[in-house]
Amino acid sequence: MTNRRTLRFSIFAVGLVALFLPVMASAQGGYDPYGRNRGGYGRYDERYVRDSIHRLDRLAKEFERDVDRALDRSRQDGTRREDRINNEARQFRNAVGDLRSRFGNGRDLNRSRSQAQRVIHEAQNLDRIAGARRMNNEVANDWAQIRQELRVISDAYGLGYNGYGGTYRRDDDWRRNDRNRSNNNDWLRRIPWPN
Repeated sequence: MTNRRTLRFSIFAVGLVALFLPVMASAQGGYDPYGRNRGGYGRYDERYVRDSIHRLDRLAKEFERDVDRALDRSRQDGTRREDRINNEARQFRNAVGDLRSRFGNGRDLNRSRSQAQRVIHEAQNLDRIAGARRMNNEVANDWAQIRQELRVISDAYGLGYNGYGGTYRRDDDWRRNDRNRSNNNDWLRRIPWPN
């Protein structure tokens, strides 16, 4: 009789420890069930960032071509403004190409950080000067897709980009509050519920 009680108590104690082990580990900062802190990529893994850079490279080439076509059919054809916008689109494409070649296999983000900063800087310049959303629909669509990839890259590198020529700092109040709201319920998701 005493052995059964001891056995039941032992099983109950082991079950409680197993239930609260992820909670205790997360308090230590070492348990990361969703892989959010792998390799300094934020919420993305290296493959996703690499694919995003490749998509951005392809989109930058299409964007440069579409901007040139749109300007050739506009009132700016043959003006200095056309030359300046085409030059900005070319510089952006070159910056993306440099980032793609420097990123390589992506094992170290610090290796390609300056190229990522240059891409973000060129995108902000292009957005301010070209006003991609004021051109035709094809160019605006290209730029919307580019902005999505730029957000992925800026998040992965810890830079700031929100499109439309603006930036945000990582310590902005609205970002901090948004992160706090999403992290308040993390403990509930970390409990290993049976399937």
